[in-house]
Amino acid sequence: MCNADRRIGGAYHYACFLIPDQYRRQVAYPLGWLNYLGWIFTHAGCCAIVATLILGLVHLCRPEFDVTSRWKLFLVYLAVDALCWLCNLWGVKGIPTLELVGCYATALGFVAYTVTLLVKAPKADPSFVFVDIQNDTGYSSNSFAVLLGLFTSFSTLMGLDGPAHLAEELSHPKKSLPRIMLIVILSQFVVGVVWIIVLGFSITDFAAITSTATGVPVLELIRRATGSNAAAIVFCLILIINNGASALGSAVTMSRQGYAFARDGGLLWNSKLIELSPGSHMPFWSVNLPSFLVAAVGLIYLFSDAAFNAIIGSQATCMIISFGFPSLVLLVTRGRLLPENDRWNFGIWSIPIYGIAAGYSILVVIVSFIPQSHPVTAVNMNYTVLVMGCFVIAMGLGWIFEGWKFFSPPVNDEAVVAASGALDGLDVEEEVVVERVTKGQDK
Repeated sequence: MCNADRRIGGAYHYACFLIPDQYRRQVAYPLGWLNYLGWIFTHAGCCAIVATLILGLVHLCRPEFDVTSRWKLFLVYLAVDALCWLCNLWGVKGIPTLELVGCYATALGFVAYTVTLLVKAPKADPSFVFVDIQNDTGYSSNSFAVLLGLFTSFSTLMGLDGPAHLAEELSHPKKSLPRIMLIVILSQFVVGVVWIIVLGFSITDFAAITSTATGVPVLELIRRATGSNAAAIVFCLILIINNGASALGSAVTMSRQGYAFARDGGLLWNSKLIELSPGSHMPFWSVNLPSFLVAAVGLIYLFSDAAFNAIIGSQATCMIISFGFPSLVLLVTRGRLLPENDRWNFGIWSIPIYGIAAGYSILVVIVSFIPQSHPVTAVNMNYTVLVMGCFVIAMGLGWIFEGWKFFSPPVNDEAVVAASGALDGLDVEEEVVVERVTKGQDK
């Protein structure tokens, strides 16, 4: 749908081709910012998870070591961010291998520990798994508590468009990219459902698991279910490999998204962000800038859990808006702006699919702004609204200083479609050259 040099923007690029020309720049600009910020906070969340797991592993190996100090968590967080930055900048060729190791570790760990828990763990009553509700939110409504409890699961869906931002680095993106995304969604659905049910039946002491000194309840669950500290240590190592691969993947994705958005003139300092390093042919500052921002986000670790949770909660809000907007446009326009191709036509299922996707997105946004506990105090307040307000100001300043003059989202016309086929297979540097030449011809 767009030429090869502009196909890694992901959700915001998709929205460009579903919006009438007269509204395209005004709508695509905030969607691009939201997607970019969402990926930055996704990486921050991944780094935080890996840091927590590493300290949990330390506690399992040395229970006398204090892992509750906030500065220790912050230092490990910075180390994880720095390692991902180094790999993204100078270890690009090794990233596919590292990601493959993460996939294998996930698959083997899932099978091994699913079987182990089913065989060795004491089993909870089915009513505890499927009926009982642990309402510790302070809200009187159990249904409302369930809805708030689902918020954590919302964030697990936010990385599903990651492959879309790497389209330029695939040999045949039009064929392989949809397959990759479908495989990711279906496999994670199966693994997630099975694993949640297995964990649910393995919980026999809920209070002890949630108050574990490791800071990672699932590690305590494994330790109690198997009766083995070694089993919990091995499982923690698997989780570190898995989430480390996720952190690396999110680091790569946020840099590619930023590069694509800067190439369209959407960020500040765009000319610098799209410069390619002579040696590695990598967009040096598009890799550096988001990694520095993630490190700055980690500073909040030193001050407040509530503030950091607001940053991570904003990740879900940013991502789901950028994801859900194309569905909303399709619902409103009934898909009239889609290409005339049978592959894009779901027939009678089109409107229900668009409606469910848009409704789910709206639900996530609403839940992300609600405080997670009651009564609301300054400590447990959900500051996501405040964070999003700051983002709106930043986007407004970006539009005033550079966006209104330089932002140019991709267009949807026959020339672009023809260029897409002609440019398949070019590397990033060649595509930038083609883009500059094309712009010169246009002038």
